[in-house]
Amino acid sequence: MRKVGRPKAQDSAFDRSLALKKSALDLLSRDTAGKVTIKDIGREANVTTAMIYYYFEDKDDLLRSAIEYAIDNSFEHFDKLSQDIEHPAALIHEWLRTHEELVEPIRKMMKLNLDYKMGKDRTDRTDQAIQRFYDSERTILLDCVKRGIRLGIFTEVDPESIWVIVSTFLDGAMVRSGIVDGFDVRKAIVVFEALLWDRLGYNSKSF
Repeated sequence: MRKVGRPKAQDSAFDRSLALKKSALDLLSRDTAGKVTIKDIGREANVTTAMIYYYFEDKDDLLRSAIEYAIDNSFEHFDKLSQDIEHPAALIHEWLRTHEELVEPIRKMMKLNLDYKMGKDRTDRTDQAIQRFYDSERTILLDCVKRGIRLGIFTEVDPESIWVIVSTFLDGAMVRSGIVDGFDVRKAIVVFEALLWDRLGYNSKSF
């Protein structure tokens, strides 16, 4: 699609694009994607519709970009927390901690994912963006569990099953936090982590 509504020279293209992704994430997470229009997103971000079309092809492109923004934000936060950490249990702990500290953006991403998956308008690019989150999470957790087993600090378990358990719990906790008033995600993760170490036969006081 032809780019229209070129921004002024002093505007930062990166800043404006990022602001639109954040606005889309906020607005689309408060309502179903099918009900939200480009004009609604423009009002939320305080920009014209033409400005949105300068940066994004259409609403689907903006939806995918908003999901990708939330995904990238999660892994960038994890990278900061886990910098210079190699201990497999400590890395798992930091992945759980990422979800503690990014409850709102991750919950919004989950809401967008659910609405998108339940809708009729699906695109390969958006499907791939969502799948990337789970593929990356799987890589992190499988690597940690396998290394923990090799090092003798984890009991012999099926790494794939541990990934499924952790990933499913985190998804459920995020969704529940948006349904049940007062649900304490941080406390739930603390309880879950203790159960996880028990399943892995690991003494968490060692890191």
